[in-house]
Amino acid sequence: MITYNKETPILLIAQGRIETVRSIYNMLLHIEPQRVYLFFDLPENEQEKTGQESILSLFEKNEWECSVKPFYSKKRLGENAAMLEAARLFFNCETEGIVLDGYSLPLPSFFAFCSCLLEKYRNDERIGHIAGRDFLKSKKSNKKSTTNDSYYFSRLILTNGGWASWRRVWKDMDLQLKTFNAFKRSNGMDNIPTHKPFQVLWFLMDRFGENRDSKFEYVNLVNNRMAIVPYMQKQSFNSYELPEINHPVFMVNRFVDELDFQEFKYKIPAETHNKTDSLTFLQKKLSSFQTEKGRRMRIPPIIHQIYEDPSGPPDVLLRMAESWKKFMPDWEYRFWDKPMIQDFLTSVCPDFMDCYYSYPFNVQRWDAIRYLILYHFGGLYVDFDYECFKPPDVLFAGSSCCMGMEPAINSRVYNKPLIIGNALMAAKPRHPFMAAIIQDLKTNYSVNYNRGDVMQIIESTGPFMVTRVYERLRRKNDVTLLPAELVAPLTMGEAFMLRTGHARPDVLQKAKDAYAVHYFFGSWKVQTAG
Repeated sequence: MITYNKETPILLIAQGRIETVRSIYNMLLHIEPQRVYLFFDLPENEQEKTGQESILSLFEKNEWECSVKPFYSKKRLGENAAMLEAARLFFNCETEGIVLDGYSLPLPSFFAFCSCLLEKYRNDERIGHIAGRDFLKSKKSNKKSTTNDSYYFSRLILTNGGWASWRRVWKDMDLQLKTFNAFKRSNGMDNIPTHKPFQVLWFLMDRFGENRDSKFEYVNLVNNRMAIVPYMQKQSFNSYELPEINHPVFMVNRFVDELDFQEFKYKIPAETHNKTDSLTFLQKKLSSFQTEKGRRMRIPPIIHQIYEDPSGPPDVLLRMAESWKKFMPDWEYRFWDKPMIQDFLTSVCPDFMDCYYSYPFNVQRWDAIRYLILYHFGGLYVDFDYECFKPPDVLFAGSSCCMGMEPAINSRVYNKPLIIGNALMAAKPRHPFMAAIIQDLKTNYSVNYNRGDVMQIIESTGPFMVTRVYERLRRKNDVTLLPAELVAPLTMGEAFMLRTGHARPDVLQKAKDAYAVHYFFGSWKVQTAG
């Protein structure tokens, strides 16, 4: 049996909920490490200070023979910086060891797994990190591994749930982190296939500056090191022992799974996929547009946009709004501000006001009002962070209701067959689909989906609700789903690339082929912060 070596030191970063730290303490009480290090960030308030004192007193009870050494930060670091500083101090004292973040519990067998592999790869410069979780398990399928190996190798890093490493990796960490800007200027990421598609997230969005995993990953990348990742089904969920550890014969990283993981992590596809469906849709629309019936516009030529802030939309949004007026010059433009919305509710939708004002977040009201406007007036609703690139009339012609789809990768992230967006919608007045959406709002406005604030919004008034109503719809042919490649071809990360002038060639081509681009500013999410 493989057991934890009590001489393997453990660092606990004393943050997170006190209940979690107590559970970690009980795990340590079971395995009885001889040396434990505690790191305390500078407390923000008396409550946090009291919690830290409770943690220290817990470890000073001497329930097993153990040396406890606390580290104290003289300034407030925050979660990511605290991890880095704690690891620096720890590996100054120890040549190798296990690190726990204080936020999550490792599996009981994690300690035996790490202490065994710390010894095996002690002097092997090809390995720089031991992960505590099987973070690369495929999200595309539930296939179980057919290998007898207990772990595999990866170019990626994950520190959640515990990890382990060596002083040889950390001794020059600060010096090597200073080389990042030179690495960036040299376009070094172009030569790393697993990271090249996602380098904009490192270089432009300052993930490197704020994310500890990126820092660890960078140092391993430039030293051509890999991480060890356990196969989860090979780990014990109840026992602190492992019957055996089967070591891989070949040190090869799982390239495809690493791309897949980063697609989900960054919400950027690694490559542009086949666009047959969108081309077929467009060909049919263009062919129909040649006939008088196909050109007939059943949707009233009105563009609706909503912005409640009395100061009005910022210049960047106003420029995007002008793009719709430019490419749809024959359409009336209606700007809905807060007084106009309140007058509309009072005069046209008094029966919806209780529901409208019961929502805890403004964005839920902004969602609801767009459906009401389209139901009563018809026309095109489009979010302010949407830019039009060419006349979209052909997309709406001949249809009574058109809904813009969200990028396919969003469906994959949330494990759904499709997601219908609510940022670009067009309909004739009193369309049955808009009526069904409004009825769902009235029926389910008080439902708690128990998935956090952001998901509560998406489920109650946003795209998940719209998709749910569509899936229940009997006459789906009454709703035209506009392919994402034509009206929302870019993910949030790709849209950021385009706005900042750093788009890859495939991203530029996707924007060029589309009629419009949604930039996913997501400013509404600040309502759920904290």
